[in-house]
Amino acid sequence: LLRNVDRIRNIPAVIVQGRYDVVCPMISAWELHKAWQEAELIVVPDAGHSMSEPGITSALIGATDKFSEL
Repeated sequence: LLRNVDRIRNIPAVIVQGRYDVVCPMISAWELHKAWQEAELIVVPDAGHSMSEPGITSALIGATDKFSEL
């Protein structure tokens, strides 16, 4: 993604990252967001990696709802 970010720059996107994610460390989301500043970055302060965590689920549903209005 980082190498070819210019190819996807015009695609609406939201990066959802759990603060305590040890599978995909925070630095990965941050580096992607720095390269793809058009993408919204949401850091869920009390979550790890699982989409079943309430904060992650909420952020994903919120992002999906935004996309449905495009």
